[in-house]
Amino acid sequence: MAVNKPSFATKSDNSVDNQVINVEQQLRQDELILDSIFTALSDLFFLMDYEGTILDYRANEDSDLYVQPEMFLGKKMHEVLSEPAAILFDENRLVLLAADKELVTFDYELEFDKGKKQFQARILKLPKISKIIAIIQDITERTQIEIALKISESIYRQMFEKNQAIKLIIDPTDGAIIEANKAAVEFYGYKYQDLISKNIFDLNLLTKQEILKKMELAKQEKCVFFDFQHQTATGEIKHVEVYSGPINIADKTFLFSIVQDVTKKKCIENKLKQTEQRFRDLFNNINAEIFIKDLQGKYILVNDNLLNFYGINASDIIDKTDQELFSQDKAKLYRQSDLDTIKMMHSIILEDTVEVNKCQRYYSTTKFPLINPNGQVYAVCGISTDITDTKIAEEKILHQAHFDTLTNLPNRFLSLDRLEQMLKEAQRNDEKVAVLFLDLDDFKKINDTLGHEVGDKLLIESAKRLKSIIRDEDTVGRLGGDEFIVILRGITNSSDVQPVTEALLNKFRQPFSIDNRELILTSSVGIAVYPDDAESVSEILRNADTAMYQAKDLGRNGFSYFTQSMNQNVSRRLAVEEQIRGALERDEFDVHYQIQLDMKSEKIIGAEALLRWHNCVLGNITPDEFIPVAEQTGLIVCLGQFVLNQALATIKQWQNRSHGNLRIAVNLSPRQFRDPELVGFVEKALINADVAASNLELEITEGVLLSGHSYIDKALTSLNKLGVILSMDDFGTGYSSLSYLRTYPFDVLKVDRCFVSGIIENNADKELVNATIAMSHALGLKVVAEGVETKEQYHMLAQLGCDYAQGYLLSKPVPKNELFALADNFSF
Repeated sequence: MAVNKPSFATKSDNSVDNQVINVEQQLRQDELILDSIFTALSDLFFLMDYEGTILDYRANEDSDLYVQPEMFLGKKMHEVLSEPAAILFDENRLVLLAADKELVTFDYELEFDKGKKQFQARILKLPKISKIIAIIQDITERTQIEIALKISESIYRQMFEKNQAIKLIIDPTDGAIIEANKAAVEFYGYKYQDLISKNIFDLNLLTKQEILKKMELAKQEKCVFFDFQHQTATGEIKHVEVYSGPINIADKTFLFSIVQDVTKKKCIENKLKQTEQRFRDLFNNINAEIFIKDLQGKYILVNDNLLNFYGINASDIIDKTDQELFSQDKAKLYRQSDLDTIKMMHSIILEDTVEVNKCQRYYSTTKFPLINPNGQVYAVCGISTDITDTKIAEEKILHQAHFDTLTNLPNRFLSLDRLEQMLKEAQRNDEKVAVLFLDLDDFKKINDTLGHEVGDKLLIESAKRLKSIIRDEDTVGRLGGDEFIVILRGITNSSDVQPVTEALLNKFRQPFSIDNRELILTSSVGIAVYPDDAESVSEILRNADTAMYQAKDLGRNGFSYFTQSMNQNVSRRLAVEEQIRGALERDEFDVHYQIQLDMKSEKIIGAEALLRWHNCVLGNITPDEFIPVAEQTGLIVCLGQFVLNQALATIKQWQNRSHGNLRIAVNLSPRQFRDPELVGFVEKALINADVAASNLELEITEGVLLSGHSYIDKALTSLNKLGVILSMDDFGTGYSSLSYLRTYPFDVLKVDRCFVSGIIENNADKELVNATIAMSHALGLKVVAEGVETKEQYHMLAQLGCDYAQGYLLSKPVPKNELFALADNFSF
């Protein structure tokens, strides 16, 4: 039968291209959002199959973890990570696959040049695509406080091929193909005669009954657009979109069908769905609150973490602005930061407090613009992370740097800083400032007899009594040990100080009730007044100290004003100074050694050299008594050289006996740092003793660093280049400036015994020690705990990750010969 072919109104042949462009634009927009979020974050991402093969890898190029992708792709974890971490990955992957879980989380550790870092891995199962996503987050730097995640998601680019429209004419009664154009012949792969002899049932994968129903709908124009799967001559299955409408030919109704090959489009749509699923999985599993706002400040997308954080639904926040959600002040702050981000076209960081369950939490939010391919900002993305723990740790460490841990009084650093400010104020206002230097009488006897715990309680109670007497505008601080300072401002006459001093003394004359025991503890006070007795902080402190010794010499339990005619040292100090001259030549000094233990291996790693002095006139003199005299007289330089030579000779003998890589720790005083020959002497002593620089540890107190003199910097730098281990001694008991740890090349930090002693009973001490250890490890420093006296303290320190222990639990300081015997037979 001859068929007259009418002309029909058809869809544009460019419709395929338009759909391709729309899908491609959607892909690019998601890619922009993903790349922007990944760029702002610091996490590491792996995409793996169920067997653990790495299919995709993303990391911030500035991260310590970043390597070229080819080092990961196609490999398994045991090929790219050290054994412990790789085993953890494989074990948790198997747990995830074996158990009815979608997510497992675990921590692991890696070694870098700057030290060890801790990481958290979150492994997420994506059963729909039979894949696993591993999200790795650096958890070492949480009281610092900004987290930014950068991952680059490569979204597949696809371009649809341009095709001529495929046209068929079909008989709806039996599905016979009446006519087909050239594009149809090429598409289906049949010869023309073969194609028009076929039935639509041969091409369409639906059942005959389903196809007949579809053709009936098209014939009645109830539905003219369809999605089908057609099979070509080669057996290939093609996804097609079909427009099919009725036409009349020779008084018979046929269906005119325009077939559009959308196989590639379907493939891209599937990839888009997978990408969207990845995006949602990452978006909702990142350990942060993420939001996206439009340019008017309306929220257009938020992740599950944010909704859970505020306890709201998406409908409560989407399409709303900050003005509708927060207080006026916060809304204004947030909106201004959005505008700044849009205007500057780069990220900004905003720290803020948020109330959660009636508790204030600190949050750091990184905001950055989302920019389209035309370079225009179309939205603002924000990533908020909880930095409360970091802030609390920072505040604790800052407090530790300025306040005495035991009494919570201002420490030496803060007290002297306040004194300096008061002197300046007094000079401006033509007033006086009084400094009361107070020392507890016979405190050492109580401490030695009843123990450090009772001594600590006495110091705490003493601090309370001092604070109860002075005014709010005055200052009471602890200089160290049993020495306190009271600073009285706004004094018009020196006699004004006496009533306050007498009140302090009377307060101390009252018995102390400690552990159901009454103790009598008096005090001696030295008084110096600015500007009558001194014109500087150091001078007035020294003069008040001198007056205090005079008060003790006069019988204690009293006070003494400083006078210019007053002897600069009390009789005991004079006797010590007299006897210390020539003591080295008389061979009165000896070096004792206290071992240090590696808390992991429980093996001795070395010892600290401690100077001891026995004088035929004065007997045994403690280092606390003769070291200040040696420092003041300059004899400390010779004594320091003596100790260093003795210590190096001992470590050499010790190493020869044990064949071990042992080290010896030697203290350096502030006066020694003023010796320009210090570094040269250390280097020469090492050579003469045939000891490697890495076997010598030099301990420096925080007081050495306080002056900030350039020769301190030069000496420490030179010693570090020499290879000597540098240790900060008695951390936290004095000035405790954290900048010292960052500025100077320290290798070891020693936690003072005053913190160790309270680590079991006092949770604050435990937390401070824990923070100190964590901070030290984050800075690449080893930690030595001093004054370890009980096994409970030892085990607690081991749990907190302390590296080395030193104290009477392991051994008291012993002479060289006893040291060797102790080391040969040591067991713990």
